[in-house]
Amino acid sequence: MDVEKTIQFLLEQQARFDARQAEFVVRQAEFDARQARFVAKFEEDITRINSVILSLATTQERTNAILERLAEKHVELAEAQRSTEQKLHAVISALERHIENHT
Repeated sequence: MDVEKTIQFLLEQQARFDARQAEFVVRQAEFDARQARFVAKFEEDITRINSVILSLATTQERTNAILERLAEKHVELAEAQRSTEQKLHAVISALERHIENHT
């Protein structure tokens, strides 16, 4: 067994390992930087989504209140229309009786 060749082989293997390790460290740093940008963008997007959802919920509450008021007005108008129809029928009946009595 040639000790010098073995030592040379081990040194070359160590040099390749060190080079791959350095490459890994660079790639890991790049990954970490991308990950940090992704997390920051994700947090920004979540903040915007929360804002939109809050705005949507507020708008929906206002819409619900408007619909409730419109429903109340609709009931009032229906009652007023019934009253008007009753009075109109009474006037028509009175007018028809008046015409019948004078013919």
